Amino acid sequence: MPHRRYHIHVICADNDQLLVLDSVAIFFQVRAFLTYDVSSKLPKASLYGRQCIDSCDYALMIIGDSYGAVQKTGVSQMHLSYLNAKAKAKPLLIFIKNHYQETGVSRQLQELIKLVSRQDNQIYYYDTEDDIEALLVQAYYSAVASHKVRGGWVRATEEMIKFSRQTVAERLADLLSKNTNTNTNTNTNTNTNTNTNTNTNTNTKKERSVDEGFAADNVSKPIVLTQTFDVQYSAQAYEGGNLKDVTREVILSWQEVLITLMKIPSTFSSYGLQNAINRLIAPKAEIDIKNDMPNVHAVSRCQISQDDLNNLQRQLVSANWIQLTTYGTRLSQELWKLTFYARGLLEAENAQTDE
Repeated sequence: MPHRRYHIHVICADNDQLLVLDSVAIFFQVRAFLTYDVSSKLPKASLYGRQCIDSCDYALMIIGDSYGAVQKTGVSQMHLSYLNAKAKAKPLLIFIKNHYQETGVSRQLQELIKLVSRQDNQIYYYDTEDDIEALLVQAYYSAVASHKVRGGWVRATEEMIKFSRQTVAERLADLLSKNTNTNTNTNTNTNTNTNTNTNTNTNTKKERSVDEGFAADNVSKPIVLTQTFDVQYSAQAYEGGNLKDVTREVILSWQEVLITLMKIPSTFSSYGLQNAINRLIAPKAEIDIKNDMPNVHAVSRCQISQDDLNNLQRQLVSANWIQLTTYGTRLSQELWKLTFYARGLLEAENAQTDE
């Protein structure tokens, strides 16, 4: 299945070319999300069509045997949607049925075909619905290659899907259990090396006693503010009028993360945490991308990978930097807050710097 799906709005006269529309639906089943013009008889038909075109990534127009019912504006919904798509500069895939004899073709339909043909459009002609599938392959992939549109839906990874389906209580249990397993493995390795390195074992015990001093649980793990770590992010780079999807890594320090957390309101959701980290990454990403791609004039939509965000949140919980204050059965009901311990770390670091 394709990794990215787009929103395509289908423009066609109502009750016309039904088999062609069925072929379109089958072709785009795993490639795009489709919306369609509705009957001109509905009072909100033009409003609905305009809103769909405003939000779509591509528009697909099928001109068959009918011009469609004429509205009060003097044109059909199909004609109006075409004009809206052109005005919004939407990439257009246009399919026109061949009419070898103009007998039976309305004057309005003839004029619309002439208008579309005169303008700067890539047009694909067909005789019957049997021709459509091959033309769709050619037209769609040509349009995607020629028009690097923003938007679309990126298919989630299995871990992201599992993450989104978990209740908050399950997520919290998962966060704590993973860190418990990590600490258990660390303790096992430490005990294994006791006979060969007594000093290492002594230092580990001291760290554990310090850990127990600032948290009542047995899963907390201290973080050194000066330590750095890598996270992966995605972004969109604009170069020469084209949009490129970029995936890179950036180095963050725990002190930067803590300062970022301090700027968040008293309570925040997981989405709030994600947005804060994205803002932290954005200026670093812009410098990094522009250094490697000098022709890039803008960078946008920087976003930490879901896997790294989950890992970061687990470590923040483990280090007793954030704690869950409110939760329900839905992810949107989850609220976190920065702990007094984390605030004290930054204050202590600032006091040392002042000295």
